[in-house]
Amino acid sequence: MTSGDQNRDGGPTEYRAAGARPRVAFAFRYGIADHAELYPMIPRLLRRLAEKFTVYYFGPNRRRFREELKIPGVRYVFVPFAVDRSRMRDKFFKALAWYFCLPWIGLYCRAKRMRLIWIDESALPGQTLLLSLSSGRPVMQTVADFFAEIYAEGSPWLKPFVHISRALDEAGWRRCICLLTHTLACREYLIERGIPPGKTAMIRDAVLPEVFRPVAADHVRRRLGFGPDDVVLCHHGILHPNKGLRRIMEWLPAAMRRDPRIKFLVIGSGPEYNPLQEAAVRGGIAERVVFTGWLPSHEELNQHLNAADVGLVMRAGHYTDHFHVTGALIHSMMAALPVLAVRLKGICEIVTDGREGFLFDPESPPEFQQKLQQLVNDRELRRRMGRSARAKAAQEFDVEKITGDLHRLITRLSDVSVAT
Repeated sequence: MTSGDQNRDGGPTEYRAAGARPRVAFAFRYGIADHAELYPMIPRLLRRLAEKFTVYYFGPNRRRFREELKIPGVRYVFVPFAVDRSRMRDKFFKALAWYFCLPWIGLYCRAKRMRLIWIDESALPGQTLLLSLSSGRPVMQTVADFFAEIYAEGSPWLKPFVHISRALDEAGWRRCICLLTHTLACREYLIERGIPPGKTAMIRDAVLPEVFRPVAADHVRRRLGFGPDDVVLCHHGILHPNKGLRRIMEWLPAAMRRDPRIKFLVIGSGPEYNPLQEAAVRGGIAERVVFTGWLPSHEELNQHLNAADVGLVMRAGHYTDHFHVTGALIHSMMAALPVLAVRLKGICEIVTDGREGFLFDPESPPEFQQKLQQLVNDRELRRRMGRSARAKAAQEFDVEKITGDLHRLITRLSDVSVAT
């Protein structure tokens, strides 16, 4: 049996399990509401784990807490700040605040004798090492993003910082009980860096099929100004330099001059939002490119994807880009869009060139333009590839299977931590 007690300050209910049960912890620097938005299997996983464990969840953004996240057996511990993921400046300073919170979180977990702590990201250098040292408890980390290296690329004066960042990360990895990846390419990289294969696990990201799916969206298409004969290429996500979208803006004018049916829909925002708009003006294609900014919900995003004809998946080609299966890829495929995707190892684990879409070299404008034109010219090809993309995504990113895999992994690791 479980019971819930309302906080005195009127905040979210903190549920405590009756009796002594094993404890596990989650730590995520954006908080549970954003975690559930970015990784939709998280609430399901928490419910499954709460059947056996008392689950502690550490993070910010208390005000974004939603009623449906009240789960018996899960206790939320909020740090005293909020993070706005749409503002890079806010993300930077709140990342520093998160570093200051980690030793406190670690000591809390040490006092509660957590069987396992899962830190579900790798963007902040050294955070896993700091949490492991302060808690003295077994830590699992998700490894996917290497933003320190991405943003330092092309800045020689930042190279020492990159070396320090890498050393801190690898020291943290060696202390982890398990490193979780979403691609085989990332798992192979960790093994090459000296991590024992038995300390790694590859589990795909998940998607909710009831949210991202084919739907009628002609009304959205008309509202965006696209005609029935237009062929709309669509990209969505945070707009930062590593996405390589400035290259796309340089490559599209020639393609659009050859074929006036081609249009480009850009969903999202970030530091590249204004530079990309300026690039569209310079290229003379501003009237054929639509920027929406951030959309208010996943349902709205799904409608906009369905208003498009081809999903674009682009990265600049940094070596860490090989470790990703991006949300843009997953969501486009689930919406039954054929994808025009950059040829990277993680993406090639999902997309076969000519089946779910086309692959192109991130530094080859002719290949991008030629394969885009193939999709523009052949409506039946787009439909056939879209059906294949939907079927492949439903198989690879099945939320029930992935939730079960994560539940079994966490349960096994918690048992190992007791045995050792």
